[in-house]
Amino acid sequence: MSAHTWRLVDWFRDNRGRSNTRLAINSNLGTDVDIDRLLASTQDMAIDLYTSNEAISTQAEYIRDGLVWDDWANNVERLLDSGQFRGIHVMATINALCLSTLDQLLECIMNWKLEYGRDAISFTLNILRFPSFQSPLILPDAQRTVYRQRLETWLEHWSDSEFVHEHEVNHTQRLIDYLDVVKTPHSEAFDRPRLLNDFRQFYTQYDQRRSKDFRATFPELKEWYDSL
Repeated sequence: MSAHTWRLVDWFRDNRGRSNTRLAINSNLGTDVDIDRLLASTQDMAIDLYTSNEAISTQAEYIRDGLVWDDWANNVERLLDSGQFRGIHVMATINALCLSTLDQLLECIMNWKLEYGRDAISFTLNILRFPSFQSPLILPDAQRTVYRQRLETWLEHWSDSEFVHEHEVNHTQRLIDYLDVVKTPHSEAFDRPRLLNDFRQFYTQYDQRRSKDFRATFPELKEWYDSL
């Protein structure tokens, strides 16, 4: 976390009551985040914490280069255990690669809700439209249907639960509808052959430069990827 963030937190701690500002911190909650310092610095302060993730395990680590899934999940749990935060908000950027384990991430979040409470943690699903070659709509229809059905199953199970916020239901339903109905990620021309080529070229270079393996990480997409 930035030194500026620590200075801001210190100011709020040392000047209690001088500001009605609602403090929120955005953190990747990665391996290098000093959770001990964060907890010590924010005791008795009402703070919202925002973090980003949209997949689990090796898929999450592939999408967000540098993220270590176990460290991220452990850091979230440490913050939840502390009970110091007004809420932890997981912001998911919905792209072509996260859908294979998105429902598992949502299930993980629900398990945290069941243990720590409805408002302890929440999520938003924010659909990526640019760059277009990373949009969920780049995927073949059959694969999109598989992912849509997984989300439908998840939503059917949890939609009436007291632990789910209305906005979480709405975001999930919006994504289900998007995968079912929408054909282009935005109103500009959608040149699918060019975007498929961009997708293949980007992840070919990504694998080479970051020592990753698309085929091993996303076996559900391997046959499609090899056909591009």
